[in-house]
Formats: sequence, structure tokens, C-alpha cells
Amino acid sequence: MVSNGVLEFVREDDYIEYYLFPQLTSPDNSRNEELNEILKTVEEVVEEFCCGYIWHRNAFRVRARPGNAHLLIDHQGQTPPSGESMTRTEADHEILPAHLYGIVHFGDNIEDEWFVVALLYELTRKIPGLIVRTVDGDGEFLLIEVANHLPNWANPDTCHQCVYIVNGALHLMENPPENCQGVAEAIGKLRENPGVHRVSNEIENCISLRIGDYPGRIPGNLHRATAFVPVGVAALLRNNPRLIASAIREFCARDAVDMKICRAMRFFPPENRVYTRVTFTKCLYAMLMHTNYTPDRRTGWNLPPQASETFPAHSLGMKIACGFEILASQAKPEADWATNRHWIKYLETLRAKGYFQDFLDGSKDHTRLLEAAKDFYRENISDLRENSQTGHQILDDLKSIDCSIEEFRKLEATLPPNDDDSWLTVAPEDLDKMLNDRYGDPSPQINGTSSEMTDKLTQFLAQKSSLEGIESPPVRPQRGVKKKSKGKVHFAPNESDSPAGNTIDFDPDAFQAHVKNLLDLVIPEDKWDSQSDMSDYGDDTEIDRNIDEMNTVKTETNLDVYMTQMDKELAKTTIGESFEKKKSSSSAQPDDFDDIEDFQPVDIDLNTLKNMMESYQAQLGGPGPASNLLGSMGVRLKPPADSKE
Repeated sequence: MVSNGVLEFVREDDYIEYYLFPQLTSPDNSRNEELNEILKTVEEVVEEFCCGYIWHRNAFRVRARPGNAHLLIDHQGQTPPSGESMTRTEADHEILPAHLYGIVHFGDNIEDEWFVVALLYELTRKIPGLIVRTVDGDGEFLLIEVANHLPNWANPDTCHQCVYIVNGALHLMENPPENCQGVAEAIGKLRENPGVHRVSNEIENCISLRIGDYPGRIPGNLHRATAFVPVGVAALLRNNPRLIASAIREFCARDAVDMKICRAMRFFPPENRVYTRVTFTKCLYAMLMHTNYTPDRRTGWNLPPQASETFPAHSLGMKIACGFEILASQAKPEADWATNRHWIKYLETLRAKGYFQDFLDGSKDHTRLLEAAKDFYRENISDLRENSQTGHQILDDLKSIDCSIEEFRKLEATLPPNDDDSWLTVAPEDLDKMLNDRYGDPSPQINGTSSEMTDKLTQFLAQKSSLEGIESPPVRPQRGVKKKSKGKVHFAPNESDSPAGNTIDFDPDAFQAHVKNLLDLVIPEDKWDSQSDMSDYGDDTEIDRNIDEMNTVKTETNLDVYMTQMDKELAKTTIGESFEKKKSSSSAQPDDFDDIEDFQPVDIDLNTLKNMMESYQAQLGGPGPASNLLGSMGVRLKPPADSKE
């Protein structure tokens, strides 16, 4: 699929784009008319569903893309010859069938993205045969949301262009990279076999948690408060409440040039102000409340003291008015098509692609294609590149709407109180509740003994690891149910047909001994008969055997003896004294080596547990190496107390 649905330089990370593929039944020469009829139906559903919703940045819009729409988009992809499978790169730049397309930039309000998803679900319910595909800056964000419930085959390589919304339900298709299917092929399979690729109930429930309450959730995402604003701003907001989003965004993103504009206040002077009720989204209200700004007194802003009851209304009104002033100042006269260098460059690109075919300049068909290109340019470039359309709208509305200050003064006495804004402050208990509701209750606390802890660490070290991490311990099958065997990767080229050819010939104990010998500098063991692999450190018999071997074979370097000698030398230093030692056994037999008899080996289990607990204590309940390691082992400890136990 074409990933750059609009021109490349307007692409940002905070966007969601959507492709609506209707089931067209008319011949090719009349499909544009049928597509426009479906577009009208979509707009009717959108208007009803989005009633009262305030978009943070861009409103939901769709436009028709007929069969030649790919020429208006900057890409180099070509359709492969018939009968040949598409590569991943070719599928990314596939020429799509006639469809409806749109993109929404949601900015700082992620709720807009999920509202779009809810709207797309509603469209597939209301319009029979409609199939929708949607992605955002992260790609298949719907799969990211339900990552914990995906089937085993799902991974980034097999989930490319495989997520679709059909009849109000999510559908997931396997798309292997070696035989990557295009969007048109996937849509054909979904129409032929509806319901076959529908996801599980767990995945649907996960998506429903984000979109299930819309549009009924719209009032809960709004906040209403009284603001003391210039009368022109009050009239604009009464006429179009959605202008508040553009004003707040411009005010919060102001720069030095905008500050000069706010000192002048040419369009909205603060002399004639009135109290009015303003509707925000909670995101916009939080942005405005947490943006500090001290206006220039010479401009005419006479704010009361902060302890005054009217200060919040004055502060809100001042910030909102500055935002509208910035928007109005950005209104610029529309550039002439003949002198607009961006349009001229874009037009040359269209000619190079053969967009105008062989039609002569000025002909009916050439004029029709030229007007379509201008519409595409306005929607995708002028709208996002020059933030001036809203400014033009504000200036035009000021000329046509009634700005009677007496009318607003009469309404001041009937204004309802502000909504409670305690939701701005989240207590720790509320945060825990939100996290539990979002991610579920935490796993039960483990308060095991030190031996249990070291046993878990030993079991963790014995697990097999791959590029995807440590394999989880196998789940015990139910009684009477035979577990299916799962093949393992093997490296022997000539053993593919043998019964043991599909398993790895690997000795974890020997490998672990070598790793411990090279990295941990401990004495490797030949016998692992104890419950803990780290509890055989002080085997005196093994030390004697290594010393005898060194005396017998003078020419052979014995690393074990060096390690033993190093341990004995370090035992007399401050480093050696910092380790916990094993208690000496009273039944130990004396021998000829006094230094070995006096040597007390280090208790590996105790030191490992002690160091891990000290590291966890130092994290103060936050993330760190100890909690990460314990989490990989499936161990969850209680938050550390203030005092060491």
C-alpha cells in the first residue's frame, strides 16, 4: 500500500490515515459517480457520529480516489506482471483500486486517533460491503494494542498489510514476506470468505475497551468553564465552538513573533470583554492551564490577584484571546496559481508522470484533470503547510456575525458554574487504579526463602535462549491430553530425516560450566548433583585433585589451580572479606596443606542473593537491573521498605 498518502513533506508522526474500499458494482467508466455517491453516504454517517466532538487538529474527512489517483501521489511503485507474486517493496507501492482516503493529525490528543477507529467501525456497520484499512505513524497500531492476544504466527514479518475492519469487526490475515499479497488481493479474499479471518474475542474485547463507548463517551471528554474574553472571541466561539482547538494550539506553540502580535492585539483588543462559557476538550484545558504567560500591562490586560475568585476566568480569557489573535494575524492572501512556485513544481511533476495523458491545454478533459489536481493540492498542501485558512475563516466570521456586547452582558447572570477540574490532579491511588484497569492486577507477591530465590535463578540460567529471548517454561498439559510435539531448529545438515534430527544437540550443563569458568572466575564443577548449581564452590576434594594434577603434569597449564590460588590470595584482602563465607564444617579432616584447610570458600548462593537484594533496595521501587532480572525469572518482590531488613 502507498504509505505516503499525501506529499512527503507534510508527513508527521502524529497521524492516522485510513483507506475505505467500497464494493463497486458499476462499470469502470461510471465508477467515479458511484464512488461519489458512497462518499455522500460516508459524510452523512460522519456528521451524525461526530456531533459535538471537538477535534484537536484536523477533522475527519474523506475524499474520493478514482483509478488514476495514484498519479497525484508521489511514489515510484508499479504493479507486477500478472501471475507473479509481489515483493514487500512492490506491495508497499501498490496501485490501489478506487477507494476513499483520509488522514487526521491528532497532535497531542491521542483520543482523536481512537475516535477515528470507532468511526471507521461504525462506517463498516452502516455501509454494506465496505472494507477499511488504517495505519498510523507506528504502522499497524491496532496490532500493537492487542499484542498480548495475537496468534503465535503473528510477527512484524507476517503482519504486513494484514489488518482490516469488516462489518464492525477486526480481521487479521497472514501475509508472509516471501509471497506478499497486495491490498487488492487481500480485499478479494475477505469478500469471498467473510468471517474466516475474524480475530478472537480477546482481541475484540481489547479494542472495545478503547472505542466501545463512542459516541456516548464524547460528553465525558469535554470540560466547560467560564472565561473573560473580548466580545469578538465570545461571538466566534458561540458561532463555531471548534475554533477553540486551533486557538489553544497556536497559543501553546507561540514563538517570539507571536509574542509581538500578542502585545499589539489588533483584532481582539482587551477593552471590551465579557464573561462567556467555553467548551474545551480535557486535553486542551490541561494544555491551557499548564501554560504560564504574563501579558504586557500596556496592552490593556488588567488581571486581578491570583487569590481572587475571578482570576481563573481572566487568565483563561487572556490566553484564549491571544490564541485567536495569533490565528487572525496568520491570514494571508491566497497566492496566485501562476506565481506559486510550489504549485508550479507540483504541476511539472504531474506532466512528467503523464497525468494529463495526451489532452491539449484548455480542452475539456485537460481542464477537468487540472481542477482535480488543484483540489488535491489545496487539501494536502495549503491546508497543512500554511496555517492560514483558519485565520481567513475568523476574519470572515467577524464581518458576518453579531458581536453585541449588551447581549452577552445579559447572559452573564445565567452562566452555570464551572465543571470540576479535580481530574487534573491524579492521586497515587487513582494512578494505581487506572494502571490496574488498563493492564490488569499485578501478579501476586512472592515472599519466598533465600533457597527458593537461588533455585529460581538457577532454573533461569538453565533455560535455552534464542534471538527472541529466554524461552518460557513449558506448560504442563492437562491429564489425558497428549501434547503435540514442536520441532526445534537443528544445525546438522544431514540429520533432517533422523528422529533426533529436529532437536539441538546441546549440553547446557557443560556450556554453563565454561561460561562460569570464563566470566565468573569460579571453580568449574564436573558433578552438578546439588539442588543449586552454585552451591558446590568449596569442594576440597576437587581442589586436591587439581593440585595433584598440576604437580604431575608440569607442562600443562591448569586454569583451575590458578583460580583456586587466586581465591586463596583474595580471601586475605578487603575484597575477600566483603564476601559471605561458608561456615566451616567441624568434621573436616586435616591434611598437609594448612593454607587450604584455613581457606573458607565463598558462599555463592548467599552472595548472589545478598547482592541482588542490595541492588533491588537501591532502586527504591523503580526500574533497574535487579527488577528486570527478577521479572525475567517470573519473580515479583514487594516494594522495598524505607529501612533495610
